[in-house]
Amino acid sequence: MPAERLFSSPKNRVFAATVGVLLAAVIVTAAMPVYLPLPQASRVAMPIVLFPVTWLLLFLWVLFARSMWRAWLVLTGITIVHAGLIAAGLGAI
Repeated sequence: MPAERLFSSPKNRVFAATVGVLLAAVIVTAAMPVYLPLPQASRVAMPIVLFPVTWLLLFLWVLFARSMWRAWLVLTGITIVHAGLIAAGLGAI
């Protein structure tokens, strides 16, 4: 009987968990000052403090996601939405 893999498509999962999550976490951290209801100084400092938490939660979610299509879709969606928030915050939109 062949051994069953713990994770499906391990290379894709590792790539998503490293590159995809890092990119998404950086964009989310950069967009947080747009929507955090804090004073100006805290809006800059709090995302820096929350970056490791954001990265860890996304990393663990991607590792344990059942479908890699869904993981990539969520990472792409989060990145695009937060990139739009950054553009709106800078007045580009």
